[in-house]
Amino acid sequence: VPVLFGAGSGLYLTLPVDELIADVLQHYRVNVWPTVETLIRPATTEASSDRLILEGSALWPEFVATLNCDGLSALWLTAGADVFRQRIHRASRYHSRSAVERSMVDKFLDRTLAYNEQMIDAVECHGFRRVDVLRSSVAELTDWCLAALNAQQR
Repeated sequence: VPVLFGAGSGLYLTLPVDELIADVLQHYRVNVWPTVETLIRPATTEASSDRLILEGSALWPEFVATLNCDGLSALWLTAGADVFRQRIHRASRYHSRSAVERSMVDKFLDRTLAYNEQMIDAVECHGFRRVDVLRSSVAELTDWCLAALNAQQR
């Protein structure tokens, strides 16, 4: 998690978390999702198409739910607040930052945790599969993914 501080830092600090989430979702909806959708559709509709695995926070469940494609498996990896806090603090070198910089990291963490909660709710609302990374082994996750791919090939 790179920490950048620039001209927009003051605005970022003053916006409520729900507005920050709305802003990032709007960005994903307008700027990211159309491109992602053009990758996904052929991979699920054309027999000669290569298999495709995509990952990233821009794969919002509400967007994926609009695809209605056969041959599509969706899985969200999730984690608890402690995992995010530890990773963000470590990657940002939180404890070596100034008070203002820590405030930025705190705001980013708050947005991340709220985003994660909303994403989990949306995953469950749409009946998608969700795996907590601390409660599942790599072997379990690999087995599930391979089973999903094998089911699509039949």
